[in-house]
Amino acid sequence: MAPPFPGPGTTILVVDDERVTRRIAYRILSGEGYRVFEAASAEEAMSVLEMAYRYVNLVILDVVMPVVDGVELGQEIIAHWPSLRLLYMSAHPAEVLIQHGLRNPDVRFLAKPFTHDELLAKVQEALDRRRSSRDVVEIPEESEQPPS
Repeated sequence: MAPPFPGPGTTILVVDDERVTRRIAYRILSGEGYRVFEAASAEEAMSVLEMAYRYVNLVILDVVMPVVDGVELGQEIIAHWPSLRLLYMSAHPAEVLIQHGLRNPDVRFLAKPFTHDELLAKVQEALDRRRSSRDVVEIPEESEQPPS
């Protein structure tokens, strides 16, 4: 069953360093009536949010990105805008995600590659729930940090 049509003004920011993934997500989401912003990096995402956070309902973050990964970016987003909902995504195995700090097994997560219905179902799930521990990842202790 398809998720219900989004409410007026539902806006999603998709953050992924891979242009193809951003474009696929954009086409699926905009085709279903969502407004979509795109960002190729953490820096670009923060710039978008600084200008338009009032309009953004959900941020979809790739976990593994160069310079600043999605987990660190998610922590920064929640620190600045605690009401924003987050959905993490990745094509990497669990071991890599753990190395990047994604340790909360209950965090909202979408495996790549994703189908049209998988993306819409995860987005609807994220939008339907209030912000919770599923939006927050555990911050690793200094001794647990992956080697640089």
